[in-house]
Amino acid sequence: MDSLLSEFYRHYPHLKHNKAVESFISQSENQQLVEDFLRHPSACKEERLNEAFKAHYFDIRFTSYVSSSLYFHSVNFDKHTRKYSERHPLTLDKKGDEEGGSYIDLVPDPASDFAPFTNYSTLTECLENEELLQAYKTLTDKQKHILDLAYVQELSDTEIARMLRISQQAVSKTHRKALRILKSIIEKGES
Repeated sequence: MDSLLSEFYRHYPHLKHNKAVESFISQSENQQLVEDFLRHPSACKEERLNEAFKAHYFDIRFTSYVSSSLYFHSVNFDKHTRKYSERHPLTLDKKGDEEGGSYIDLVPDPASDFAPFTNYSTLTECLENEELLQAYKTLTDKQKHILDLAYVQELSDTEIARMLRISQQAVSKTHRKALRILKSIIEKGES
């Protein structure tokens, strides 16, 4: 094979160190074409060799074109996406305070041990708004208990239902009714 290459480059010295030619000759079917042409040169064999090289060179150029096209499209897509994100930030990404923080900084980390009402067992202990506290005290014991489990213990209606051995619908109904009562008492106090 080395003698074949040296003979080829002796006939075509200007092609030595050409990467396209080297990759062309490195393929076995093309080696056969080069060897056949060098051993028995003819116009027909030269034409076949030239056509094979043109096809090989086209593949190289096409692959290069597709590769750079994909690269530039991905860069432009990234720029477009970044610009859109800057112009239309998600609600949690918007600036939330004067220190430059965003709303997402205010969301507690679910992995942390911090829970908002960890030190409390009922809403009576943690409500700071006096009107809301007075309204809460007007609720039935069952309504208070369900609100305590929902907001202090952070249980779902299904978990509360399982714990109290009643239906989930009954818990939801009591929960909604208690919230409506609180809302109406607060609204009456404001007017």
